[in-house]
Amino acid sequence: MKLFKSQIFWKIYIITLAIICTLLGLMFIVSRMILPEISKEQYRQITDKTVLRMKDQMTLIAKDLQSLENYVQTNEHFKSNDFDQLFKGLETIITVSPYIDSGTVLDTNGYVRAFYPNDLKHLQNYNLSKREYFQEALKTKKVYFSDVVSADTGRFLLVVSVPVLDDRNEVERVVNLSLRIEDNEIFQSIFQSFKIGDNGYTFIVDRNGKIISHPSKERIGEDVSQNLVVKKVLEKKSGYQEVLNSKGTWFFASFEHIPILDWGIVAQIPVDEIYQPYLTFQKSLWTISLVTFIVLSILTALYARQIIHPIRRLYLAVDQVAKGDYNQRIEKIDNTEIGQLSNRFNEMIHYIRRSKANLHLKEEQLKEQKEYLRKIIDMNPSYIYAIDKEGKFTLVNESFAKLLGTETQDLLGKKIDDFQFHIDSNLVRVWEEIETIKERFVLEEEFKDQEGKIRWIETVRLPIFSPNREIDQILFVSTDITERKQAEELLRKSEKLAVVGELAAGVAHEIRNPLTSIKGFMHLLKEECETHKHYFEIMESELERINFIVNEFLMLGKPQVMNFRQKDVSDLLKDVMTLLESQAILNNVKMISEFEPNLPLLYCDENQLKQVFINIIKNAIEAMPNGGKVKIQAKKKENNLVIRFIDQGCGIPKDRIAKLGEPFYSTKEKGTGLGLMVSFKIIEAHKGRIKIESEVGQGTTVDLSFPISSSVVEKAFPDFYDKENRENQK
Repeated sequence: MKLFKSQIFWKIYIITLAIICTLLGLMFIVSRMILPEISKEQYRQITDKTVLRMKDQMTLIAKDLQSLENYVQTNEHFKSNDFDQLFKGLETIITVSPYIDSGTVLDTNGYVRAFYPNDLKHLQNYNLSKREYFQEALKTKKVYFSDVVSADTGRFLLVVSVPVLDDRNEVERVVNLSLRIEDNEIFQSIFQSFKIGDNGYTFIVDRNGKIISHPSKERIGEDVSQNLVVKKVLEKKSGYQEVLNSKGTWFFASFEHIPILDWGIVAQIPVDEIYQPYLTFQKSLWTISLVTFIVLSILTALYARQIIHPIRRLYLAVDQVAKGDYNQRIEKIDNTEIGQLSNRFNEMIHYIRRSKANLHLKEEQLKEQKEYLRKIIDMNPSYIYAIDKEGKFTLVNESFAKLLGTETQDLLGKKIDDFQFHIDSNLVRVWEEIETIKERFVLEEEFKDQEGKIRWIETVRLPIFSPNREIDQILFVSTDITERKQAEELLRKSEKLAVVGELAAGVAHEIRNPLTSIKGFMHLLKEECETHKHYFEIMESELERINFIVNEFLMLGKPQVMNFRQKDVSDLLKDVMTLLESQAILNNVKMISEFEPNLPLLYCDENQLKQVFINIIKNAIEAMPNGGKVKIQAKKKENNLVIRFIDQGCGIPKDRIAKLGEPFYSTKEKGTGLGLMVSFKIIEAHKGRIKIESEVGQGTTVDLSFPISSSVVEKAFPDFYDKENRENQK
């Protein structure tokens, strides 16, 4: 995470700059909105104070000039008609009052009778009766302040006309005292002391809107009655207003009406001058803002870098952790939140390592538990599998996979219909039954395995519920009950044999008695009658056959005495082969023996076992009417002694092999089925097993398997084994 590629850096930098720009912008906006108003208000206060002070000054001047009325009317010089006396009176007033620059004395007809100073000599006997100030003073008999008048000399004057009354209160003469606006230093100094800024100024207008006083003397006497501010003054108003002067310049002006003189005072300053401080401040603000922006940008970048540096360390550490390296650790940065975050990161890594170790341990335990459970499921001889609603396998154990001749991983995710295992392919009905019952469901089913053999299983169907209590899978646990079914079948056969044995014992007992009598009388008749001797021999042969059948019945009907001894099977087989050799030769059958050397001794009853061998070999010879070979093998296989008889006879159909050993069931035309049934019983008494395999036209193989392990024999024949041990000890 490089500095200039860091999003955090640019966010901090941009946000800070945005804040700086916003603040500077606000400063400009505020300065633009407020500073002009502040400057305007400040200058308004100045102009307001100026006009008020000038108003006060002008009021004082007016009162001072009004005070001349009493002086003039009481002065004896002005009651005289003598020029010198009048001259002296004017001189005294002009000397005393700083505001009076000249004066004239007029008679009631308006003729100038005296003057002062001498520059007014040309006015001697000059008629001023038409002047307004003379007429007003004559008419009102009171002091009168004139408007700005232009004298014959070209001066602008402010005339104070004071009537002089006689004893009858009649106007005797009028004294005109003149203030030369341009020449009076005292009057002009008032305006100089009230200078406003560089270009601001104050002026006075009379009641007609003419300028009485102005910094620019050339404007004295100018008629400015159309000026908006002057109009308001003439309307006897006071205030503050923005106004455009005659030169097209905008001013902010304060104006005030002077009631005592009926004049107006205007103090004004150009708008540009008012806003000059703001403009100067704004220029300075631009410079300060630029410098501030650059400095703050640098400081922001440095601060962001200071923040990003520890964050970058955290980022690199977290990146390594994300890649699986949990050995990261960050040294203490500082005491800020980032430093605390680094401490928490170290604690987190510590907890992660510990949690990972615990998790790894739990995973190992879970893996072991899973493997253990899997082994249990796979070791279970039952066929365990589960399917979902689509009929796909979700769980399969090895027993079930072997049943289908495949591997467990090849079954998972596949549909049950893809394999030759159709115990109940109607999955819709299965799901309906499970959803209806919602509990375990047990049934027995018959199917053919991979070898085509019929097998029986008992299946338990268990519903598997999802977290929302809906059935989403079905677990099948099938147990192979083929051996149990076979045992039940053997039990039925045993019951049948028991019934047959009881029946045989009864029949044999009932037949044997008359049979003995018949045989006795047959011998007597044979000796007395020689002519039919051949017939008697046939009858005697059939009686012997009947007697043989009766003896077999008796073997089924009552238990035979067992005389178990350790015998060599090879010797027993050789004896039987010798016994049946002549019959084999007559049927063109050759007997071949294949005995392993040093065969272990077999714990057996010699006579009964010979009977079994005779029955099997006789059946083999009779199954080969056209001759052939009978191979007799004896060998040791693990803890068993196996004796095998292989013929080349006509063979037995597979559907009839299962019924062999049942009473009165035989594949031979004249057979009774009792011989093979007796053989099965003898093999069972020896704790052996008999297995018959045959194919039609190929021959038949009969395997006899007997236990030879001492522990197995001792467990199988405890009574006989104990008797044998006692005899050996004797």
